[in-house]
Amino acid sequence: MKKDNLVQLAFVAHPHGIRGEAELRLLNPNHDESVLDEGLKVWLFPASEKSGLKSEGEEWTIAKLRFGNKVICTFEGMRDRTHLETLLPFDLYLDRESFPELEDGEFYLVDLIGMKVVGVDGSELGVLKSFSDNGMQDLFEIKLNDGSEITLPYVDAFFPEIDVENEKIVMIMPEYME
Repeated sequence: MKKDNLVQLAFVAHPHGIRGEAELRLLNPNHDESVLDEGLKVWLFPASEKSGLKSEGEEWTIAKLRFGNKVICTFEGMRDRTHLETLLPFDLYLDRESFPELEDGEFYLVDLIGMKVVGVDGSELGVLKSFSDNGMQDLFEIKLNDGSEITLPYVDAFFPEIDVENEKIVMIMPEYME
């Protein structure tokens, strides 16, 4: 399967216990917002040449999922720890079409990638390249039209409006002091 319509949700490098459970490192550390659930079909792709997964990825189903200090996942068909260790390390992806429907006015950050970033006056400033999380807030990584990049926290002071329908993000450029 191609990764075009897939969204990476986790990285897996460690087993948990002896029954083949995997410790997931979610890219979004807020467990309450996770779209992962038991019964979901996910795609696993090797994260290094050490992984025994096929390079084109493999589809697996989540059998059990526990959220706590660690996120522990059991996949259907995973025999034991030894079986899991032959597949490690790997990245876990979910088809974007499997995400739950949202209420009006809500959006997934992943859907904003590639959107135009414009100034308050409507002038084009660049595009949203990616986003990340620093543990306190989401960060937007913007590729500016001059080729430079800027990373800003996703807060109203910098991003007062996101217009999903018109695919644009309004940004207030920070003022730099020397």
